[in-house]
Amino acid sequence: MLLDGVAEVTAPTVKLEQELEKPCTVVQRHRHFDELIRRAKQHDPIPVAVVCPHNSNSLGSAVLAAKEGIITPILLGQEALIRKAAEEMGADISNFEVIDIAGSDQDVTAYACKLVHEGHAVSIMKGHLHTDDLLPAMLSGDGGLRVGRRFTHVFVMDAPTHHELLYISDAAINIYPDLATKVNIAQNTIDLAVSLGAEARVAALSAVETVNPEIESSVDAALLSKMADRGQIKGGKVEGPLAMDKAVSLDAARTKGIVSDVAGRANILVVPNLDAGNMLFKQMTFIGKAEAAGLVLGAKVPVILNPRSDNAMVRLVSCAVASLHSASKK
Repeated sequence: MLLDGVAEVTAPTVKLEQELEKPCTVVQRHRHFDELIRRAKQHDPIPVAVVCPHNSNSLGSAVLAAKEGIITPILLGQEALIRKAAEEMGADISNFEVIDIAGSDQDVTAYACKLVHEGHAVSIMKGHLHTDDLLPAMLSGDGGLRVGRRFTHVFVMDAPTHHELLYISDAAINIYPDLATKVNIAQNTIDLAVSLGAEARVAALSAVETVNPEIESSVDAALLSKMADRGQIKGGKVEGPLAMDKAVSLDAARTKGIVSDVAGRANILVVPNLDAGNMLFKQMTFIGKAEAAGLVLGAKVPVILNPRSDNAMVRLVSCAVASLHSASKK
């Protein structure tokens, strides 16, 4: 039995005719995310510095992940606002460490960086503040979290119609990345995919599959591919330029006559710029019914970014990904 019920109808008084569309059923099951959460629970909870969890949404992310045994939150910011948020959502935070910090949001972020350097936190979570206020303190040469790579963002996507996770980068931080930045984007994402147990197969995306000097993304993609061949990008296979269909569809790649270990089988999509990445991510989310967890990589520790529109599952998976990535680095 799939459906049971009673339908009440009113008979029309005049003859009505309508051509019916073919029915379409989409099963929104995110089994890949379920598996990430299951695996993260097998590890000890990681200490996470939560910056400015001043409302129920941002605090709720930390409370949920702690309840599932994935993180141990260290709540940083204005203690009165944190406790007010906990009271509003009916959450018990008596077992959490709460550190009252007066000052700006960047001051709170600087304290979170301090906890990382002291070994008290292995990840940072964004609370109720703008990303523009979160990143500058991390990028600071004095007490920041730079380790020699550009900070890049990656969306970890679970699409119901796809057989494995997809990684999209960069769709949130680097607006028009140059070649050097794309190298960091590719390497950071490869490292994350490998830490989650995946074989990293990178498609450097463009609008075409051949190098066209007038299409900068095609030139960059070809260079990324050759740099991987020469060991300048490590840990995964890189192919480019590839259009989106040739990256993820074996049929499309074969029709075009492209034979490689990546074409049609890519699980990492390095986009030409933020515009393209943001559109791709939102198309997958709102049309393809995918869910997306997100991390900032390239810092000393992974940074968990939870947009306010994320649901509970996505917020939890972002913490799970950070946990598994940290466990792999150990």
